[in-house]
Amino acid sequence: MKKTIVDKITNKIKKGEITMKSQLSIWTEKLGLDGGIVIIFSLLIFLAGFILFWMNSNNDLLFGGYGKYGLFSFIQSFPYILGVVFTLLFLFLIIIFRKFDFSYKKPFLIILLFILVGIILLGWISIKQPLGQRIYQQEGRRFRMGMMNNSNAVSGSVIQVNTNSFTIKDENNENKTVSFNSKTHFPFGQPKEGNQIRSVGFWDGDVFIAIGVRVFDESNPST
Repeated sequence: MKKTIVDKITNKIKKGEITMKSQLSIWTEKLGLDGGIVIIFSLLIFLAGFILFWMNSNNDLLFGGYGKYGLFSFIQSFPYILGVVFTLLFLFLIIIFRKFDFSYKKPFLIILLFILVGIILLGWISIKQPLGQRIYQQEGRRFRMGMMNNSNAVSGSVIQVNTNSFTIKDENNENKTVSFNSKTHFPFGQPKEGNQIRSVGFWDGDVFIAIGVRVFDESNPST
């Protein structure tokens, strides 16, 4: 008697070649997979928002008239670690999609492109929301994003303002003198005592010559 497909499957089950799963087990796996994907998507959106928030908050480095000093400072202070983590998470997402064939035979690269654009778009939307701005600003200040110190930038709290210079206290509680003149750019207004600032320029001995000065408005998270 010829065996049917049902008979063949039944025999394989009896031999242990096919393992039956309970409905609960199936749902547990599905929820675990779906939950993991949701977490990855959330992290990707958060990282995209963080990077976009940094770029939005530091666009004066490129467009504030600081010249090469602004460009060098932008390159030195860019949050590369966030970009690396974003890339690794996105690659992990690709592996999951390929393993479980979520593409449903549609062009895989097009699907990935739409996903990437969607993540970036949601990240951009998040930095425009008051809650998102406060979160990104709070976390950014914690990691001193935008308040960098390098060969072309100094930052800190203004403790004294003079006619052609001001003194700041940096993150190491060291006082630094910043000199400015009529050619110095102040795209966000003149600094006052108590302001958090970042200055772009170069060192002349112990004095930092400011090409541009950015004043951070603590009451406005978008800055």
